[in-house]
Amino acid sequence: MFKVLGHRVLIDPAFPEETTDWGFKLDVGDTHKLERGATTEGTVVGIGSTAWSDPGLGGEPWCKIGDRVYFAKYAGRTIKDGDKEYIIINDEDCQVVVIEESSK
Repeated sequence: MFKVLGHRVLIDPAFPEETTDWGFKLDVGDTHKLERGATTEGTVVGIGSTAWSDPGLGGEPWCKIGDRVYFAKYAGRTIKDGDKEYIIINDEDCQVVVIEESSK
C-alpha cells in the first residue's frame, strides 16, 4: 500500500461495468480502463497529512477515508500496487462527497 503525502488524496477509482443494450457484459480490458481514467467517481483510500490545511480551502477535510467522491475530470495520476490501480489527486480536485440516504 502507499503512504499519502502532503496535500494529496488517494482514490480507488470506480470503473463502471460496460454492458450492451441487451444486457451482455463487455470485456473492456486494461487499456480501456486507463482511458476511462476520466471517470470521476471513486472511494477515498488515503489522505495526506496536510490535505485541506490551507485556510483558503476551509482548513478542515472535506472527506474521510471510505467516502465515495467525485473528483475533477482528468485530475491526478494513475499509480499501481500490483494489479490494482489508484489515482492520486490534489486535495482541491476532490469536488463532491456522495451522501448516502438511510433507507426508510
